[in-house]
Amino acid sequence: MKVISKFIIILLLLIIVSLSYLSFFGIETDRFNSQILNKIKNIDKNIEVELKKIRLVLDPFSLKLNVKTVGSKIKKQNKVIEIENIKTQISLRSIFNNKFSIENLEISTKSLEIKNLIYFLRSFKNSPELFILENAIKKGYLIADIKLEFDSNGKIRDNYEIEGFIKNARLSILKKYNLKNLDLIFEYQKNNLLISDITFSLNNLNFLSEKILLKKKNDNFLV
Repeated sequence: MKVISKFIIILLLLIIVSLSYLSFFGIETDRFNSQILNKIKNIDKNIEVELKKIRLVLDPFSLKLNVKTVGSKIKKQNKVIEIENIKTQISLRSIFNNKFSIENLEISTKSLEIKNLIYFLRSFKNSPELFILENAIKKGYLIADIKLEFDSNGKIRDNYEIEGFIKNARLSILKKYNLKNLDLIFEYQKNNLLISDITFSLNNLNFLSEKILLKKKNDNFLV
């Protein structure tokens, strides 16, 4: 009886120590890389993603694994976007039930040249607006955080969110309007774009604005 009691106590201690280690430090693995890759390929099947090992940290209160990978790259047609990190959560219940699923993805970019980013986006959708914008932008940098949610079929929901900032951008429009030193913070949700802390110089005249809100309604934008 004493042997059984000692065994149970040791087993419980091992479980507690293991859970504590997973909750504070986590572990590195590449076990879930393929699932993350599949979710990203739902955006475009021609995307190539370079993933490093991911870190798993247990959230014992929500019974989920917090998953994070750092220093990834997204490639398409020799165009590369460098990613600061990719994060998601995995339900322990879905793992135990053999029904692995990822409900969300959070992607944070490194500092990107806006012109290169637009060139990359045009490989997905080569719209006239993007073509004009690519030719208008002369320089500038952007950092963005993108939040995506997936439905039960693995498709991206339309409630995605994008936020970040643009720094030191310069545009030339019709060779008549030269916009320089553009800095701003942006937040995009469905049909709403909020731009704040805007400063720029237009033909050597300085402008600033605390906040501009654009709302899309019936294919029109309200400012």
